[in-house]
Amino acid sequence: MVAHGSTMMCKLGRPGIGFGAGGLRFCRAQSLGEYGQVPSMMVTRSSGDQDGKCKFGRKCKFSHDPTTACSLFLSRKHCPKGADCFFAHSRQPPGSFTKTPRPLQQTRLTPATLDPDYEARFRKWTFLIPRNNHHSPNITTFFNIGWDLLASSDASGQQRLIKKLASEEGLNMIKTLVEAVGDAQEDDEALSLFTGSVVPFLQILTYPNVASSLILEHPLDTIYNFLYGPGGRRGAMVFRFTARALSLAVLTSDNDIKRISALNPCVAALQRLIDLNQGAQLQQEFEPIVETMSACVEPDSILPESRRCLDKIRLRLGLGSLIPSAAKTKPSPIGKAYFAISYDLPGELSANGPRHDNDHEDIDDIQILPTAEEINSTRLEYLPFNNTMNGHLTGLPALLDRQFRLLREDAIGGLRDAVRRETKRLTKGSLAAVRSKNSNTERTYVHEDLRLQRWEVDRRKGIQLVVDFEQPRHIAQKGEPARKDWWESSRRLQPTSLVCIVTSSGQTIFCLVCDPEPTAPVKRRHPPRNEHEAQAAATEEEAAEAEFQRRKIEMPSLHKQNNRAAVMLTVVETAWQHVAWISRHLVKSRSLTRMSLVEFPGVLLPSFQPTLKALQSMSKSLDLPFTEYLAPEVLQEGIVEVAPPLYTQQRSFAFDLGPIAKGSPLKLSTNQPFDRSVFNSNTTLDGAQQSAVLHALTNGLALIQGPPGTGKSYTGVSIIKALLHNREAGNIGPIICVCYTNHALDQLLEHLVEDGIKQVVRIGGRSKSELLKNINLRDLAQEIQLTRDEGQEKYQLYQQLNSSIDEIEGLLKDLNALGSEESSKSYLMQTWPSHHKQLFESVELDDGFKLVTYEKDVVGRWLQGAISTATRDLPASALHQMALNEMSATERQRVYSGWIEERANQLAMELDNALEPYTETRVELDKYYQEQQRRALSEAYIVGVTTSGLAKNLDVLRHLRSKVMVCEEAGEVLEAHTLTALLPSVEHAILIGDHQQLRPQVKDYHLCHDNPRGKHLALDISLFERLVSPAHDTKLPPLPFSRLKIQRRMHPSIAELIRRTLYVDLKDHATVCEYPAVDGMRDRLFWLTHNNREDGADPTQAQSDSKSNSFEVSMVSALASHLVRQGTYAAEDIAILTPYVRQLQNLRRSLGGMFEVVMSDRDIEALEEQETFKDARPAPPPSTIRKTTLANALRIATVDNFQGEEAKIIILSFVRSNAEGKCGFLKTSNRINVALSRARHGMYIVGDSQTASSVPMWAEIIGLLESQGNIGPTLSLCCPRHPEDLIEVSTPDEFAILSPEGGSKPYIELFVASNGAYGANLAVTTHAQSPAVIPVIPNAKSR
Repeated sequence: MVAHGSTMMCKLGRPGIGFGAGGLRFCRAQSLGEYGQVPSMMVTRSSGDQDGKCKFGRKCKFSHDPTTACSLFLSRKHCPKGADCFFAHSRQPPGSFTKTPRPLQQTRLTPATLDPDYEARFRKWTFLIPRNNHHSPNITTFFNIGWDLLASSDASGQQRLIKKLASEEGLNMIKTLVEAVGDAQEDDEALSLFTGSVVPFLQILTYPNVASSLILEHPLDTIYNFLYGPGGRRGAMVFRFTARALSLAVLTSDNDIKRISALNPCVAALQRLIDLNQGAQLQQEFEPIVETMSACVEPDSILPESRRCLDKIRLRLGLGSLIPSAAKTKPSPIGKAYFAISYDLPGELSANGPRHDNDHEDIDDIQILPTAEEINSTRLEYLPFNNTMNGHLTGLPALLDRQFRLLREDAIGGLRDAVRRETKRLTKGSLAAVRSKNSNTERTYVHEDLRLQRWEVDRRKGIQLVVDFEQPRHIAQKGEPARKDWWESSRRLQPTSLVCIVTSSGQTIFCLVCDPEPTAPVKRRHPPRNEHEAQAAATEEEAAEAEFQRRKIEMPSLHKQNNRAAVMLTVVETAWQHVAWISRHLVKSRSLTRMSLVEFPGVLLPSFQPTLKALQSMSKSLDLPFTEYLAPEVLQEGIVEVAPPLYTQQRSFAFDLGPIAKGSPLKLSTNQPFDRSVFNSNTTLDGAQQSAVLHALTNGLALIQGPPGTGKSYTGVSIIKALLHNREAGNIGPIICVCYTNHALDQLLEHLVEDGIKQVVRIGGRSKSELLKNINLRDLAQEIQLTRDEGQEKYQLYQQLNSSIDEIEGLLKDLNALGSEESSKSYLMQTWPSHHKQLFESVELDDGFKLVTYEKDVVGRWLQGAISTATRDLPASALHQMALNEMSATERQRVYSGWIEERANQLAMELDNALEPYTETRVELDKYYQEQQRRALSEAYIVGVTTSGLAKNLDVLRHLRSKVMVCEEAGEVLEAHTLTALLPSVEHAILIGDHQQLRPQVKDYHLCHDNPRGKHLALDISLFERLVSPAHDTKLPPLPFSRLKIQRRMHPSIAELIRRTLYVDLKDHATVCEYPAVDGMRDRLFWLTHNNREDGADPTQAQSDSKSNSFEVSMVSALASHLVRQGTYAAEDIAILTPYVRQLQNLRRSLGGMFEVVMSDRDIEALEEQETFKDARPAPPPSTIRKTTLANALRIATVDNFQGEEAKIIILSFVRSNAEGKCGFLKTSNRINVALSRARHGMYIVGDSQTASSVPMWAEIIGLLESQGNIGPTLSLCCPRHPEDLIEVSTPDEFAILSPEGGSKPYIELFVASNGAYGANLAVTTHAQSPAVIPVIPNAKSR
């Protein structure tokens, strides 16, 4: 076939061939005059009229169909031709409305490229690199062909190209480009070089799939560092030229597409260059460059990406924001008075100097876990207040600094205090540690008489430490099966548990418990090539199998020995000092140091470490979006107007609301009026929900408050549907959906999947949903095939890893042998030959005889064989010059300790050097798995993750380029977690929650807002609450938010409790007025008050503040049994709530004999933690009541773990009853709100109203109930068959006597008349379901 132009051949397999959807070939020809663009695809303008450019016309083998989808757009989500491309940039086939995406789990990346002739084109491109310096390379051709190759290839081709650019040859081509930039003087010359070479080069570096690849991070960093050059001079020159060319080309161009293609890559490359090189912040040459580029971006232009990048650059360089603040506020008066209070600042800024070796002014220098010096410090930690006027930082750095320090204090404060107490106990030798009155009461176990046994290394798990300690006394004399059962039921020292080695010398080393099961040796993947290799492989496999069997036999066990329990640990921070110290104190080293192992049950390092590290990283990069709202530098007053999302500011962009407007073609633009009446008539959303949706779509940072039962989840799903429908127009990428709990995340994703949303991915393995089990990221990532180069590189990395492990294994053997006879002999021979000679070699005596040593344990005998006990105060150097036999016992011990310490330090430093390449190799291997995850996620429409899961996967999510983040339960999420969820790429954040319900959970009450001492710290104030109601932050003005107002959950009488006290504008939907009455009860809402005091402290519980009330346990159990016996309510229609875990524990025991009790995972974990602090678990008392034959599912829960859920009937056990009027947990309006807003049909409170009335909100509720006659000392029961006959009960026994099976009053009177008061123990049939049979108890009245 002949050519269509001067360069492009329309021939199968040549560069002129393109591939579209389904493998269709298109005719391609050179249509643009500018070389280097992706060649246009030649098509006819109509089916009947040819344009003359293809002489074959309809006979051409290749497609001339202008409606055919662009192959690059379909495969890469991006076409470099933009609007100039002749093919359709649509994912729907012509004539169709929607396109069904392929299931994500079937997505598979293959090494094949889109272009079958890629290999030949790649070789041709590499041949453009000169092999010698005899001729100058054609950089225009080189970078244009490179850009063409990159845009038309898959991940494998892109990786090869970028790695080639990062090689020495590629860097030489970049150097040639830089030299050409320096030589360009005339404007025409500069413009030609810019458009022909610089722009393609920067497009290569900033191509989305390249910039987001974890595999290409290192090669890209190499290129950017080279481009930056010594002192930043090279980078300043290149971007000075770029800014000049932009000002010449972009501002004079009327072609928006060309402006985008030129400006976006230039700005993006400059941002990464400055982010990567912190020295750029000190280079004044970059400031005028940024100002020139900023002038190229008009405020109302179509370049939101460039505006955002420039704003980040300006923030990094300390320049003013390019994006004008949308806040229509006025500054506070300059003369506003305030009283300055001096603070003891951190680190060197403190007037008294640093508090300890981990006290720094920069949070990036702070270790996450406390150091030994920090643990033993007596000075209070620096904790910044809400008002940072007198702090050492302002703005965003101050916000991140404050969140890091408060979150870290909450996470490790209790650990620090517990370790300090155990250190004092070991130092002073006391039997019990003295507790400070104000110390954080972290629950701990102390395993005494710890011994460090040996080091191990596992090829998958790394370095491990085997330790053992004294078996708990109460199980030491039991048999192995009994010990095994106790350890398993106690849940102590579970894998991933955080522990700390504490010593009498003050040394503290934090570790994690790890699974002791060794990793099986890996089988050889490739067959041996010859007999020699086969023999070597067989020997290697035999040695590996022998080592594996040895480790299985010697695997530590908690229960096998009756006097000692052993466990496997990994050191959290493997600093060589820690390794050396541990090695010096192994059992063989004869150390006299006393040690304990302190365990922190329920404390998981991954629950706080990733978030704290993310905050440290953010403090360096300062790449948090919405900084102007979250941490304003200027004190403002009034409500702020939030700007629309950046992606909506493109010209002609408008949301299509069809999916939530019954398919109507309704458009919503951020700068055009909107007709609410059309929306209202075509949607199922109520008026408040409509306002919330519109608010969410038109505000970059949107806040939606959802009072109980108002449909927060339904509104959130509607918002997500609207966003998904416009994902292509806004190029928003995957939507990140963040929830606080796994249960809430499952519910949200189930709603989306059931509504037909495709391409949903869930991150995290704690899902209980069968519907979501096939869309877990862990499984989907395994379906992503590595490229050929990646597979080869991964294999090489594993070879390097094996080599490192072999070296580490040898060093650990030497460390394990430290203190042994062989180790001492070898060390002395190399380091102290004179000492070696005296101990191990024959000695010639004065009489001519030789003294030959044949004894074992020579060193031990020498240590114990001293005659003199005198102690001379000699320096170490003098001791080493003495004869060993002349030393006293103390001197011998000093010399021996010196040998051990010196040898341990030497080996530890060698191990530290060996660990460095091992760690680097592990990190590189992890990147390949993360890259598989990123590719899977890039295919997703929805990515669901919990707040803790997000922090663990930040490295992957930060490379995803998602523009939208939706956070549900935002009022329950700590601000630090919300900040980490605001990825740098996010342009649109939607926070949905209710700050008047539960606040975030905080361990340390001293950091809570409700504590007078913690009011100025307020760690439990979420970002959502701080933005909506910033009374707790004197610097931040309130942001606008939308509130849902129509509740569809509670009967109006129940809703009145929270309407009267919290939500004055809350309205009831018509459906809640039609709820039926509660069977078996006169009233649907009642408070049964009593004066039975709460139980005393539980002697079996250590350091527990949980409460219980035995009367309420019995009363609630009897009431629940009465309601179930009505036969009306199905599984989980009834839920019992209590604020205390101890009461929950007692309720489970009481109800367990009658019902199958259903509990949430979080409540089960809380109960297990409660029970682990008992030496044994007492079994529930045997029940004399048979289990019912109903669905047998009765839900019990703590108030805190029932938010977001509901039940037809709620029974609330108040628990607290005391003379002091202390309400405990239920004194806060947030918990009261949750407790009172879960019921749909009926709610019954059992509690002491006099104690409750000490809280203002409870007093108001009690007054309301009194006015309606819904509170009293007796509860009125009734039977559905005889509603006019009421039965009054006030004690649990009266249920059994007066309503044994939900009976009516005539039946009960006859029953009691026949049997007296002793009928409570009889099982009778339910009279509401079958004829009554009146049994008679013999001699009942005479008893």
